[in-house]
Amino acid sequence: MSSGNIVERLRAMAANLDGFPRDKIEDELSEAADVIERLRAELDKYLPPVDAPVAPPLSPPANGG
Repeated sequence: MSSGNIVERLRAMAANLDGFPRDKIEDELSEAADVIERLRAELDKYLPPVDAPVAPPLSPPANGG
């Protein structure tokens, strides 16, 4: 199942788990994780992570609780 993109391969596997040996599914998941990790590293090079905005503190209820 080497043709097609990894998302399509994973979708096909998810639709038919009984049709694939566990080690094949784990290999595909590992490949997907590697792709995601490489993409994240490249993204961080060009667009550094943005600090998440801090949520304002919750105000106390108007009726005193």
